[in-house]
Amino acid sequence: MDQDEFSDSRYLEYVDAHLVPATDEFMVETHVPKKFKAAYHHHASLELNFLTGCDLVYSFSGERVVVPRNRLTVFWGAIPHCVNQVNGNGSIVNVYVSLFQTLKWGLPKSFTDKIISGAVLSAREPNSIDEAVFPKWAAEYGEGGPAMRNLLLGEIEMRLRRLALEGCAELLAGKSAAAIASSRVPSMRYIDMMLRFIADNFAGPITVQDVANHVQLSPSYAMSLFRRTVGVPIKRHITRIRVSHAQMLLANSNTKILSIAMDSGFRSLSSFYDAFNALTNSSPGAFRAASKL
Repeated sequence: MDQDEFSDSRYLEYVDAHLVPATDEFMVETHVPKKFKAAYHHHASLELNFLTGCDLVYSFSGERVVVPRNRLTVFWGAIPHCVNQVNGNGSIVNVYVSLFQTLKWGLPKSFTDKIISGAVLSAREPNSIDEAVFPKWAAEYGEGGPAMRNLLLGEIEMRLRRLALEGCAELLAGKSAAAIASSRVPSMRYIDMMLRFIADNFAGPITVQDVANHVQLSPSYAMSLFRRTVGVPIKRHITRIRVSHAQMLLANSNTKILSIAMDSGFRSLSSFYDAFNALTNSSPGAFRAASKL
């Protein structure tokens, strides 16, 4: 496959996905944005962006999207994306909210459906309050304790509710399953379909063969395409999704660890412990204990 097939991006190195801490169910960070000369990446969380002093040109599954400065922008991180260009010199505040938390809020269905279908939504006009609030969230997230983080989570929820109520500009429209199947970038069509199949079936006994069969590719080609685009092998991605799901259950329930292992798609307690330790450097029990502090 030609590397130029994926729009303007090139595969120079892998930029790993952001993982939302399950104990908080959200994360806030700020940094100077840079162009990613790398594979597309994705993460299983809602992403809020607020740019100051610069605009970003993203590629979402091969579709070019300009994210403007001084306007809240929201999208679902499971859609493969990368930054192709930075216009200006400024900073970005990123807020990541887990799918579990997003759905628990019960935001308007029309708003949630657009995001899950791959839409990139933006506030219609700049908001001076956002210019002050987003940097404040980044500072307070890093310095505050559990009580402060609970307050921040409530403020983030209210900001999203206001965005849904006021109406959004669609920088990129969401896609139906039929639209994905007829994507103008065939390779990204396959990646989208594989990621969504894994997200829908990770709790079952799925294999690399199952993923390849779903998109009607040979296992070897599917594995090569997936690794080059997403940056990790299919099997590792499935394991990471399962462990992420288990983290949510450990942090937010008193369900027995054996049941959580089975509910997350692991066939045995030993395989669950091995995978959990490898990805988190912690045992499930220690993780649960720390999340309750």
